[in-house]
Amino acid sequence: MNRPILMKKIFGISTLALLLGMAACGGGNDKEAQLAELKQQQTEIQEQIAALEAELKAEGKGAPVEKKTVPVTVAQVQPDTFRHYLEVQGNVDFDQNVLVSAKVPGVLTSVRVKRGDKVSKGQTMATIDAQVLEQNLAEVRTRLDLARIAFEKQENLWNQKIGTEMQYLTAKNNKEALERSLATLQQQRDQYNIKAPVSGVVDDVRPNAGEAVAPGVGIIRVVNTSGSKIVAEVSEAYLTKINKGDEALVRFPDLNQEITATVDVVSRFIDPSSRTFTIELRPKNVEFELRPNLVAVVRIQDYKNEGAITVPVNLVQRDEKSQYVYVAQKQGERFVATRKEVETGMNYQGQVEVLKGLSANDQIITAGYQSVNEGQPVVFNQVSSLQQ
Repeated sequence: MNRPILMKKIFGISTLALLLGMAACGGGNDKEAQLAELKQQQTEIQEQIAALEAELKAEGKGAPVEKKTVPVTVAQVQPDTFRHYLEVQGNVDFDQNVLVSAKVPGVLTSVRVKRGDKVSKGQTMATIDAQVLEQNLAEVRTRLDLARIAFEKQENLWNQKIGTEMQYLTAKNNKEALERSLATLQQQRDQYNIKAPVSGVVDDVRPNAGEAVAPGVGIIRVVNTSGSKIVAEVSEAYLTKINKGDEALVRFPDLNQEITATVDVVSRFIDPSSRTFTIELRPKNVEFELRPNLVAVVRIQDYKNEGAITVPVNLVQRDEKSQYVYVAQKQGERFVATRKEVETGMNYQGQVEVLKGLSANDQIITAGYQSVNEGQPVVFNQVSSLQQ
C-alpha cells in the first residue's frame, strides 16, 4: 500500500473518531444504545489502526505510536468444580403438627395445659361443659342398677325352673339394652374431653375457660418435634430437574445456621393458580432447635461440572459479535492485553462457567480491563489465583 492511500485511511479514521465525539456530545434519547454503538465503532477503529500500524511497520515507512502502559490486576485461571443451585424459599414443618379442635360444641369448663407443656397421646388438655349428658348418664345408671337386680332374680328363678322363658329373656334384654345405652353415653361424654392426638409440646392455646368452642375450629396446637421437615413450593419449570434423594443445602437466615438435607417427597400435583409443586426435605444432623414455620432458604444442586473454568461474570464483556475477556500475554520483554473471545455456560452467585476460550493458567485481567485495548502494554499491580 502506498503512503498517500495509507495517510488517507488514517485521516478518514481520525475524521470518524471526531464525528463519534460530536455525536456523543449531541446527546439523544437512548444513551445506552448510543454508548453501545460508540463502543462498537471504537473497537472497529482500534482494529483498523492496529492493521495500519502493522502495514507501516512491515513497509518500514513509519513507526507506530508507542501505546501507554496501563497498570492492571491479573488472576491466574484455575480449573475448579462449578455447581449450580436452584434456590427457593420454604419453611419448617413437622409430621405431627396438629391443631386440635373440639368434637362437640359447647363452653370450656377448664383448660389444663399452657404453652410449652409436654403432653402424652390421649392426655386430656381441656374439658367442655357436659352437665346435661351427666344427668342422662346418672339416670341410665340408676335404671341399669334396677335392671341388673331384676335380671339376677329372674335368672335365679329360671335356674329353679320357676317362671317362663319369656320373663327371663325380657329381663336379660332390658339389662343388656341399658348397658349398651350407658356405653354409648359414656362415649359421647368422652367427646367433651379435648385430648392430645399425639405426644409432643403444646405450642399454642387459643381460648380460655368459659369461652365457647365448636368442631372444626382449632384451639390447641400440639407439635412433635422429632419429625421435622422443610416444605417448599417450586416452579413447574424445574419439575424434571428435582428428584427424590437429591442433596440440598438449607439455610435459616433468622438463626444464621445452615444444614444439609435430602429431598424426600416430590409432589406430582401442580397447583393451577401458582404453577408450582411441593417438595419436602429431611434435614440431617440438626444440632439446634427447629420451630414450625421457620423460614428456610433451600438450595438444590441441579448442575455440576468438575474441572470447569469459571470467572466473575462482570469480567465478561459483550459486543454485537461475541463475548470476550482481556488476558495478559507476554510479548518479548513485556506483557500486553489480548482480547479472547469466550463461550459461556451457566452462572451462579456472580460466577460464570467458561466453556471455550480460556485455558488453565491464563492470566485474566480483573482490574483495569475497562482501560485497555488490544495490544495495550500492561504492568501488574497484583497476581493471584482466581477463586470461584
